[in-house]
Parts: sequence; structure tokens; C-alpha cells
Amino acid sequence: MGSERDEVSFYLDYKPKYKVFHELMTKRMSNVLLVSSIYDSFMLEEDGRLSDQIYEEFQNLNLRTLPRITRVSSAQEALDILNSQQFDLVITMRRLGEMDAFSFGKNVKEIQNIPVILLLTSVVEINYLPEREKQIGIDRVFVWNGDSKIFVAIIKHLEDKLNAEQDTKTGDVRIFIFVEDSIRFYSLFLPELYSELMRQTHRLIIEGTNDFQDLLKMRIRPKILLAETYEEAMDLFKKYQKNVMGVISDIEFPKDGKLNKNAGFLFVNKITKKIINLPVILQSTKEQYSKKAEEMGYFFNHKRSHGMMWDLRNWLLDSVGFGDFTFKNERNETIGKAKDIISFYEQIKSIPIETLIYHGKSDHFSNWLYARGEFEIAKKLKPRKVSEFTKEELREFLQNTINEVVLEKTRGIINDFSLENYNQDMLFLRLRPGSLGGKGRGLAFLMFLLNSFQIQDEFKDIIIEIPRTCVIGTDEYDKFMEDNNLYDFALSNVSDEEIKKKFTKAKLSNSILSDLEFLLQYWTKPLAIRSSSLLEDSAYQPFAGIFSTLMIPNNNDKETNLNQLCTAIKLVYASVFLKVAKSYVETISQTVEESKMAVIIQEVVGKEHNDRFYPDFSGTASSFNHYPFGDYMRSEDGIAHLALGLGRLIVEGFESFRFCPKYPKSNFYSTPDHLLDNSQRIFFAIKLHQKKLDILVDDPFVTKFDFDAAIEDETLNNIADTYDFNSETLSIGYHGTGSPIITFSKQLKLSLLPLAEIVTKILAIGEQTMGCSIEIEFAVNFKENKNEKDKFNILQIRPFLQQEIMVMEDIETYERQQLLAYSNHVSGNLISNDVYDIVFVKPKSFDNLKTLDILKEIDKLNSKLIAEKKKYLLIGFGRWGTADRFLGIPAKWNNISGAMTIIEASLEDFQVDFSQGSHFFHNIVTSNIGYFNIKYNDLQHFIDWEWLENKEVESKLTFVSHIKLKKPLTIRINAKRKEGMIIKPS
Repeated sequence: MGSERDEVSFYLDYKPKYKVFHELMTKRMSNVLLVSSIYDSFMLEEDGRLSDQIYEEFQNLNLRTLPRITRVSSAQEALDILNSQQFDLVITMRRLGEMDAFSFGKNVKEIQNIPVILLLTSVVEINYLPEREKQIGIDRVFVWNGDSKIFVAIIKHLEDKLNAEQDTKTGDVRIFIFVEDSIRFYSLFLPELYSELMRQTHRLIIEGTNDFQDLLKMRIRPKILLAETYEEAMDLFKKYQKNVMGVISDIEFPKDGKLNKNAGFLFVNKITKKIINLPVILQSTKEQYSKKAEEMGYFFNHKRSHGMMWDLRNWLLDSVGFGDFTFKNERNETIGKAKDIISFYEQIKSIPIETLIYHGKSDHFSNWLYARGEFEIAKKLKPRKVSEFTKEELREFLQNTINEVVLEKTRGIINDFSLENYNQDMLFLRLRPGSLGGKGRGLAFLMFLLNSFQIQDEFKDIIIEIPRTCVIGTDEYDKFMEDNNLYDFALSNVSDEEIKKKFTKAKLSNSILSDLEFLLQYWTKPLAIRSSSLLEDSAYQPFAGIFSTLMIPNNNDKETNLNQLCTAIKLVYASVFLKVAKSYVETISQTVEESKMAVIIQEVVGKEHNDRFYPDFSGTASSFNHYPFGDYMRSEDGIAHLALGLGRLIVEGFESFRFCPKYPKSNFYSTPDHLLDNSQRIFFAIKLHQKKLDILVDDPFVTKFDFDAAIEDETLNNIADTYDFNSETLSIGYHGTGSPIITFSKQLKLSLLPLAEIVTKILAIGEQTMGCSIEIEFAVNFKENKNEKDKFNILQIRPFLQQEIMVMEDIETYERQQLLAYSNHVSGNLISNDVYDIVFVKPKSFDNLKTLDILKEIDKLNSKLIAEKKKYLLIGFGRWGTADRFLGIPAKWNNISGAMTIIEASLEDFQVDFSQGSHFFHNIVTSNIGYFNIKYNDLQHFIDWEWLENKEVESKLTFVSHIKLKKPLTIRINAKRKEGMIIKPS
């Protein structure tokens, strides 16, 4: 896409939405060496069932990184193994025989510089320890009371210590400062603190939208950093001040090298001046401190109380925010509760404003959000003061801030569907496991592009997004096929009608029915149910338009809506086995069994007009134009097609408006008459109040309308100009009188909408990130009032890849009489020397009112040649594959699947502009079938009709003839050189 390439090259590195997940908790205690005497080992294992308990503890806390524990029974054995194996941590008991634990620790650190923890088996042993400054070789001492939680606490404590600096920088992880100098009490409290942290994290994981979010929440849990002195505590606070979310502090502990009875008060008084409303709990074995603590506004926990752990847990739930958010008024009366961010958002809408002010002044909102890992919202709320807002402005600010971040969290990711955590603002849902299929992957990739490349920031006056989308993964297809025993029937020689009837009578699982019924409560717009086969939209096998897409109005009673949705899903499943799909699969040497089907359910972009639903306009755009014109336009500049209404008009080959995204003001239409002859005359829309879904009709709710309906709906005013037949002039704009001609002048020439710029940007980014030419489909709705914005919705992206060809003779190599056909309007890259058969529509017999009859004859010859395993050259008039049978031959893939090369020719009285925006053309190009466009009476294009008509005919039908040659044609096509020739047999 020209100059755009340089602009986007800086971004060409895929960074997953949760890339930060991989950068958190990088230092792990994966290999632990446990050194204990045989007696201690026996006690740990037999009395304490250590192995089972550690495993159970890690499982119960949803910890996914279970450490490997190696045990040895002596200090010397431990030192020997340390010389040969790498460990992350050594835990040693005190009884080591001839060597004391501290000497052992020093020896360990000389071999490997890793943490060494001394684990005592009794509180009594604390009394026999040397003074703290003499405990060289040991990083920290713990006491085991028979509970395996201590091992989890030791491992998590060390991992937190090692990862805190990196994780606060990378993931903005929160910090608890725990000040305690008593070995007994920190050995008691740390396991409980970690248990509560993990329980809180598990609660959040249940709310997660996908596995990556779950893992991220596990790794961004708050860290607990232990300090034993005033100086250590202050150092931690200074280092992590921006991330501290709570403090648990003893009252009496060392300061300036000696025990200070007020150290806890001094510490918390100093830090709460820096962080106002910081949750703090003070602890002591002396209950007399409780009054002073409470007078100063701090919670107090008596360490000798039977309920000390319960009180600590309540503080974590109520003050730190680990539990539900309880909305209270100043009289401490409960007004409401929120268990998660979604219910929190809903409650804010109706909670009395006085309650919001009360919580806002106390920083309760930001504290609760920090505790839940909602850092983005908390950081936006924390610095703002209630006094900055009027009462209702405060409510609006809270709502907007939370909604913005909730959208950001769910935007750009695939959210796994859950009844409990469903959020209407999620753009992309996965309803069942398994693959998303090709089209689903493309949509997910589109979402990534929009989110990662921040395209929206460049076009602030228009909303650029994908429609709300839900994908039923391929596992549901497998279940549907197996539960209903459909494979044998579907693969047998039965008609399309029989397959559709059989599939629609089959049953979907009760669980998917329940989930779809739930979704339909919230999804009230018309819905598109699209195929997303495993093979679909891949680079070399696009399957564009091969499988079914159905649109349903979704505006009837609940039962009808659900039945229509389920029937549409079944018809998409059935389309895998229809004749056109089987034929295409055989052509590309695949099997039907490989076409496992996911299903996309997508809200249709559009507006309601007089029982019709359709967008203001739809479009397709390709980054490679096979037929550029003029001296300045290159294939790499791309091509786009636009049309009023649903995009079906474009992809089925009806007349639409063409433009080059790089040169939007360039005119593809040489004269007003040329524009008139090739302008859009009809449009497609969903007919809303139609209840019956006819399974034998393709897309039964989508109906064709003429421009009288558009004039009634007033939907031409923004995209049409007015043609005056008397003066033969075209004036910009249409206001309900005169003859409307769709030109998109306001968007392309007056730039009232940056349409060309948006298309150019998306094509450029898509082409570079996919590594090949691409094609997109989109739909646009204009704003209805000045407070809204126009909306550009991207519906699909697919690769548009051609195989390269290395050899191509120049046209000068041959005399004209040696060539059957030549064109510089070609697609495909092909060298073929084995085509003996030619099927062509006889020029004198062609009638564009009889194209359906012509198609029947072509289909008959196609089937015959496929049975003989012979490729052939196919020649006809007008557009191949168009759904408008008056513009050309309305072939589907199975009608022409044996063709090696196709020629689209013109006659003196039948000249139709070529179209390259259709699904049919896309499949032709990507399947590397040669395609010639040959204009009538053009010196650069020709077919030697006289040579053809003088050949002996193998089959002569009413409209079509079949010639069988004794020697093969030679076909040479090079799309990049814009040259194709068919050489007669020598």
C-alpha cells in the first residue's frame, strides 16, 4: 500500500494482550532442598504427611507451580548434592549432626548463592538461637507447628522478596508491608496471610474472562514483604511507596538497634502522612495498646486473642477490600453490596449520592479496586478529590471511568463466555472450546489490530470497531455431528435439500441452547450467522462464499428468535456437505472431514427503516488491484467497492461503486453514461417482520429492494448525486428529487468522512501483519445527530495470496496469429501446457436473458470433464459468478470447478465492467485459476473467434460448444506484469 508501509513498520511486532503475564514472577523456588535428620524426616512425613499436605495446599490455593522437593538427611549429603545439582532454596532443620545450621548455611552459600531457611520444630527452640546479627548463613528462621502451610508461606515469601522490584515496575503489583520481629508470630501470620491472599485471588479468577486473564490475576496478586526492624520497614516503604496497599505492623520492635515500645506507632504515623487513608492494622500481645491505636484511627489486633486470625481476616475483607464492596452511609448502615466490578458499576448508577461521597472521601473505592487488581481504574480514581465534582458529576465520573477500563480489559481479547460474568460490552465471546475457524481467527486478528495499532486514535471523529461477535468453537460441531449420527448420512450421495432437512431436524445440545437463550436477552439487533470452517479464509484456500451465511431479524418473540437462530446454526453446519462445498474441497485436494465448522454470531450493522434493516453503506477493499488503469495507478494501490445496504450486493457481483483508496478522487467512470450503465440499481436489506425461515432458500430474510425504497427511507441523501437527463449533468448531493446516482462524492471528493484514509490504513497494516495481500469487508453507519459519531465496522479480513510465477515470455515472442487470446487485464500466475479442452459460449447464441439456461449447459459439460479428470479453458460473456443474471453468467463454484482458466469477454451490445469484489472472484484468484478480462474491440485484448469456430466440435449444445484439441494449449499468465496469453497448439 505504498507509503503507508513505512508508517506502520515500527509496530510490526506481535505483543499479546497479556504479554506482561510472562514478565511477572520470573524468579521461582522450583527446586527445593530439604535437609533434615532421619527423625525429623519421619516426623514431617509420617506425623505431618508433608508431601501430601504440600501438594494439597498448592492445589487448594490454585497455585500452578508446585516445587520439586529433594530430601537429604545430613549436612554433608546436602553439600555433596549442591555441588552437582542446581537448587533455588535450601530449607534446613536444626539437627544436622556434627555441623550446626549456621555453619551449614555459610557452606551452602559458598557453593550456590541461594536462600537458606532454618525451620525449627518447636517454639522452645527460639530461645536457643544466637542473636540476630550472629545468625550468619541463614536468611530467615521459621517455626513449624505441624501445618504444611508454613512451607507454602516460606516459598511465597522468598518469591515475593525476589520479584517485588521487577513486578512493581512491570505489572504495577501491590505491596503489603508486614512488620514483625517475633519468629513465632510471623511464622503464624504469614501462612494465614498467604491463604487469604490466594482465596481472594481465586475469587477474582472465577470472574476472569479467559485463561490468560486468570493467570495474570494469579501473578499480579499483592506481595507480602516482611520487615523485622523500623529501618527495614522504612526502607521498604520508601522503595515501594507508590504500590503499598496496606500495612500490618507490630507495635514493639527494634529501632536504632534496640527494642522500641512505640516503633509501630512511629512507623504508621509517618507513612500515613504520605498515603492518606492507607489501610493499617496494628498488632500486639499487649491489649493496653488497643485504645491508643483506635484513637489514632488504626485497627488493633490482640495477638493473644483466640480470634486474632479472624480479626485479621475481617480487616483484609472490610478495610483492604478483599471482600464484597459494602456501600454504607455515614451512620454505618448498609445500602448495597457489589461482589465484582460489573455489579459495582451497576450499583453506582442508583446508590444515593451521599453514600458515594462518603466512600469517595475515604478512598474506599480505590482501595477496593487495588485489592482486586483493577489497577487502571484505581489509579484514575485515587488522585481525584470528591471536592472537585458536583454531586452528579461524581457519579458520572465514577461510571465513565469504570466503564472505560472494563471496555479496555475486554477489548482486544477473546472472552470465554460465562453466565456469571457476562458483560454486554464484551466485543468478542468464545461460546465453546475448540478452534475459532478461519473467519473467526480473522475477526480475532482484526480486534488485535484495532487494539494494538491504536487506529482509533488517528481518527477521533469516527468510531472504528468490529460488531459484537460470538464464536461457537468447533467442539460443538463435533458434538452435534456425533450426537445426531450425521456423518454417514451427510457423506452419502444425497441432495442438498435432503441434507438441509436432516440437519435442521437434528438437535443442538441443551447447554448451547441455554447459553444462546441467555445471550438473546441482550443481543436484540438482527444477527448474522456466519460459517467459520477450519479451512476458511486461509491464504491458499479461502472458501470465500462457499459455506452459508444467514441473517435473521431477531425481533420476534423469544421462542421464535431462538428457533431461528438454532436453525441458522444447523444450516451453517449443513453447508459443509452441500454440493458447492464438496466440489470446492475436491478441487483443492482436501476432504470434507477437514472442514470442521465453527459458527460466528454477529450483530448486523445497520439501522431500521420501514420494516427494513441495513447499513448506510457497505464495502469491500483489497490491497491488490488486478486491473489498475492510467499511468499512475499501480496494483499495490488497492481497490475498493461500495454499495448502499448490505454487502451481499458486492460479494455476489452486482453493480457497485469502485474507487482506489490511494486516489479516491480519481474517476473510474469515463463519462456520465458509463457511470449510469455501471451504477448500483438495487440494494439488499433484512426484512424485519417475516417469521418463517425457509430452509431451502439461501438467506431467506435478506430481500432485494429497488431505489424507491431507499428514497422512502431517505438513505440516499449522503451517498448519491443527482443526474439531470435533460442537461446530462451530475450535481453533488441528492435531496429526494431527480435521478439518484450513487457516487459517494461527499465521502471521497469532499472528504466529509475520512473513508479512503481509514481503508488505506487498515489495508496497509493488515497487509504487513499478514505478510500478503489482504481483503476486508466493512459496513458504515452515519451519525443521526451531532452528539453521535459515524461508525466504521470491520466485518472480515482474509488473505488474498497468489502463487508466484517465475517464467513469462514476452508477447513479442509470438505473432498474433499464434495466439488464441491475449489480455493485459488478468489475474492468477500460471504456466500450463496440458489443456486440451475448450468450453465456450457461442457469441451468436448468447442472450443475457438466457444466462440460467447457459449455466445449465456449462454445468453439464463441467461435470463430464471432471469425470474424465480433464481441465479445460472456459470462455463466456459478462461477469462470471454474479448473482445478477443479466450482468453475466451466475455460476457457483461447482458449476465451473474443472476450469483451469476462465475468460470474461464482451460483445458489441453487451459490455459490462469487470468486478473483483465478489467472493467468486476471490476464490478464483486464490485458487490460482487463470482469469482473463477481454474488452470488445480493444487492440490490447483479443480472442481469435474465427479459429475457435472453425475447430471440430466435440459437443454442440444450444448456447455452448465443447472443443477437444489433439495438441494442448499453452497458457501463460503473470498478474504482476499484467499480461496473459493463450498460445494455440503448434
